[in-house]
Amino acid sequence: MTKFASDEVASAAKDPVIAAALAARARLDAAFAAQDAAATEALSAKDLIVNTPANRVARLETVIGFFKAGRMNYSSVDMTIEGVDGRGDHVVIMGEEVVRPQDTAPNAGKTVSRRFTDVWRKESDGQWRLTIRHATITAIE
Repeated sequence: MTKFASDEVASAAKDPVIAAALAARARLDAAFAAQDAAATEALSAKDLIVNTPANRVARLETVIGFFKAGRMNYSSVDMTIEGVDGRGDHVVIMGEEVVRPQDTAPNAGKTVSRRFTDVWRKESDGQWRLTIRHATITAIE
């Protein structure tokens, strides 16, 4: 579930550029829910770089490896978007997400809160892809 932290953020999300990036983010969330590695990879830029919640920097190949190994398997993801900013062919999305890992994912059975920053880029084929992500765990319950 995705919600906006304020009316100002919800209003900004109506901008067509921001709305397109948010729609791509929703498709990525659906790919995660379905544990669809191919769709996840297709929604990620070839030069993706992630500062992972495990405090490590990873590129696309490593991230997809984590995904295939079940390390990114969540029973639910609740996201609160606190800020969005369109910058030409890039959109920045920031906020908080609460995930509930399951099965072989780290912290399975717990509730994990984290802060995130996502940078989405509109690529030459017209598709929005995640190009930069930073996620930091703030609490595990």
